[in-house]
Amino acid sequence: MDNKKYLVIGATGHVGSKTTILLANRGYDVTAMVRNEGAVIKDSYTGTIKYVVGDLSNEQSIINAVQGMNVVINTANGLLPQKKGDSVTGVNDGAVRLITLCENAGVERFVQSSTPTFKYDKNVPELWGKRLIEKRLQTSSMQSVIIRNPAFMDVFIVMSGFQQAEDYSLHATTKRNCGFAQWYMKQVGNFVIKRGWMLAPGGAKHGTPTISTRDVAEMLFAGAIYEGNEKRILIEAGGPEWLTWKQIAAIVAEKVGRNKIRLIPIPAWMANLNKAMVKPFSKSAANIFAMMGFVAAFQPHWENKTDVIKKFSLPKQLTLFDYLDINYKK
Repeated sequence: MDNKKYLVIGATGHVGSKTTILLANRGYDVTAMVRNEGAVIKDSYTGTIKYVVGDLSNEQSIINAVQGMNVVINTANGLLPQKKGDSVTGVNDGAVRLITLCENAGVERFVQSSTPTFKYDKNVPELWGKRLIEKRLQTSSMQSVIIRNPAFMDVFIVMSGFQQAEDYSLHATTKRNCGFAQWYMKQVGNFVIKRGWMLAPGGAKHGTPTISTRDVAEMLFAGAIYEGNEKRILIEAGGPEWLTWKQIAAIVAEKVGRNKIRLIPIPAWMANLNKAMVKPFSKSAANIFAMMGFVAAFQPHWENKTDVIKKFSLPKQLTLFDYLDINYKK
């Protein structure tokens, strides 16, 4: 343990809350940035978490929040907005300004939660925003650690029709107060249990290195406390197993006691068509469909798994079966 001061931005989000709790549980001096006075992390933890009020859209509040901090961890995203005026672009533009304010305050290390690169990044606002943040970090005076993780299994499994597998955390992405997301889950959330169906972006043979938010938080924590001297650290992250939707459906079927889960393929073109149709009415809905199109079109592989796990002394990661053992609610 060290005597550094850590600030987590996006601390009441899914990954941010878990990262903050890891720092507190292990005895580090951690401050959670929240947007409203009195807001706190609601999940249980030991240790101490300090709080500071700040908003990426309010420069003076950020200047106050980063003052005296050694390490800043940014997990904020606007994919499922909770406040009027929130947006993916606004959050990511705010993060670019945040980097300058951290440099001015003498912050030593900046840890960024990011996304894999994709040839159509510019068509997916969340991905393009992360590329702009990464580009700014390339010229930063601070040491930077970037964790590029694929889609969280505890988000896409739930949004594919398995709401009963929602993460226990009160800060889970799928529990956010976002109108479109809540409407969407009312339509598809019980597909697995009631109908034996599951939505499959990309189809049955499409796959991903399934990773949980818990394990992304472990990587962010490891990047925050890392003692190496490298100026720029970029981690292409993933989980313990690469699974296709067919394999995911078989694991889910076993867990819920069904002989088979029928997959409903969602090709990228269909997700992108939905994006175009809803964009005039709801930017947040369009951004969700854009991400669904990305998940349907992109199959990342975690090529440097052993090196990353060894370098950062990461704990054993959760498999999908492990995750369901913890979170599936019958």
